[in-house]
Amino acid sequence: MAIDLNRFIATFFDEAQEHLEAIEDRAMTLESGREDPEILNAIFRAAHSIKGGSGTFGFTQLAEATHVMETLFDDLRKGRGHADQGTVRLLLDACDVFKAHLARLKAGERRADASMDEIRGRIAAYRDARLGEGSPQPAASANEAPVEAQPQEERFFDTPGTAAPKEDAFGLFDDAPGAPAAAAPAAAAEKFGLFETPQPAARAEQQSSIRVSVEKIDRIVNLVGELVIAQAMMQQSVGQISRQEDEHLTHNLSTLDRNTRELQQAVMSIRMMPMEFVFSRFPRLVYDVSAQLGKKVQLRTSGHETELDKELIELLIDPLTHVVRNAIDHGIESPAERLARGKPESGTVGMRATHRGGSVIIEVSDDGRGIDRERIIAKARELGIHADESMGDEEVFEILFEAGFSTAKEVTNLSGRGVGMDVVRRNINALGGSVSISSAKGEGTVITIQLPLTLAVLDGMIVCVGDEQYIIPLEFVAEAFKPAAGDIKTIVNQASLVAVRGEHLPIVRLEDLVQLPASQAPRPEPLCLVVEVDNRRAALLVDSLIGQQQLVVKSLEANLHRVAGIAGATILGDGRVALILDVTAFTRNVGTRAAAKALA
Repeated sequence: MAIDLNRFIATFFDEAQEHLEAIEDRAMTLESGREDPEILNAIFRAAHSIKGGSGTFGFTQLAEATHVMETLFDDLRKGRGHADQGTVRLLLDACDVFKAHLARLKAGERRADASMDEIRGRIAAYRDARLGEGSPQPAASANEAPVEAQPQEERFFDTPGTAAPKEDAFGLFDDAPGAPAAAAPAAAAEKFGLFETPQPAARAEQQSSIRVSVEKIDRIVNLVGELVIAQAMMQQSVGQISRQEDEHLTHNLSTLDRNTRELQQAVMSIRMMPMEFVFSRFPRLVYDVSAQLGKKVQLRTSGHETELDKELIELLIDPLTHVVRNAIDHGIESPAERLARGKPESGTVGMRATHRGGSVIIEVSDDGRGIDRERIIAKARELGIHADESMGDEEVFEILFEAGFSTAKEVTNLSGRGVGMDVVRRNINALGGSVSISSAKGEGTVITIQLPLTLAVLDGMIVCVGDEQYIIPLEFVAEAFKPAAGDIKTIVNQASLVAVRGEHLPIVRLEDLVQLPASQAPRPEPLCLVVEVDNRRAALLVDSLIGQQQLVVKSLEANLHRVAGIAGATILGDGRVALILDVTAFTRNVGTRAAAKALA
């Protein structure tokens, strides 16, 4: 009876991707004459696992190529030659080809892939050349058949009536000679853990995690969010009843509230992933970029255990990639230049993640040449951007985020086109975060990115203007106060300013921001919320504060369309929809700190 292995195919793709990333990570630690036997063993095992799984599912080209890679590292770990930079480059190129091939297989493409034949040939030729340099070539095993290209389409062999591929050449099956061919898929599947073994008790003790699709987790998160909203509505509705009349009801409501919050936190924790998943992508990037630029760069990371929402992690990769490339290209000097300045020949790029309150702080640092503020000012003037020597360092560095700004003297595939830090800031702001720069000339630069822990839930300050309520993310609120009449200054053709302990901050009136219609009704004395984003501060004028609350975020862009100045929406306990303000947008449009301080 044919065995349907299609339901295991997604697991194979995930595991093969993980094995390739493990090969990349270990490959870059190989150097001539000092390779660690355990590293060679780890690469051998990863290639063997990919070979076994691909052979099981009938992905012949991938099985053949990884078989040749496995054989190469079997030779190396047995002392037949040594790994060098050529080995590392070959491994990285092979991983790129394998990843592209996996993507095609995942998309349903089963035709022969010429790049797979080419990389398999390169690995085989490299192995033959290394063995020809004086290392004795092992005798071919009696059970090992020569690997030949198979141009026919790759296909699953679990279709009824389809013969199983000849995977015994790769040693996939442990069946005795003469075993029925139909048993081969089942034997291979059991060998590589695709089916449960006959010892369920032992397997249960080893089981510490399971694979669950992201769609299922997102569905649970959404349902728990709706439950939290429904619970808040119930709490508010019952709150209108005199609770003294029914202490039992009050107790039950409190228990429901506590359990609902704990359930929400538990479900949200399922989507949290350690920053290790982000950091693991960058050793390869640093290796490739530094080699391309002829520089020596070490990558140091810390805070691997810091957790962040999976959705944020996926969207964070591109901005961080650009920041790290910038650090190597613009920050780290050439080896000769570093030696001339009394620095180590090899530069260092650091990546650190930490928790701070309800946010995750990610710092990307380098010990390179730092930022030349005079060069930035000169380039800004060429581009018609206001800049002068009286500006502080933070304001000068803000120019780097202007669209089209670049100080690169030449246009390369890495830099010089003026498309860079402005995109980084735009992408980070879209995630509800902020980015800032600090630098010391000749010593290095630090890019600091601040992100919320999750996009699904936020702690918000509920404010009121007129009859409407709005949400300000609490992480942006520095303080709240009621200004005296003399604290507010009005300047012709400029935003009004409010004095806050010797500093004058530009005022943003919430009623103007949301364009409420004019009303003749008397208004209460305004309150000021001091908000801070990207080291910019502003004073938001509101009618009153309702309170602080944890809220479930609903995306307007996913359900309707993007609205300028609005980051999302939430449902309050009374059932009303409240808009979440995009604090980043309006703080950037109200001037700078220096202009306000000048009036103090």
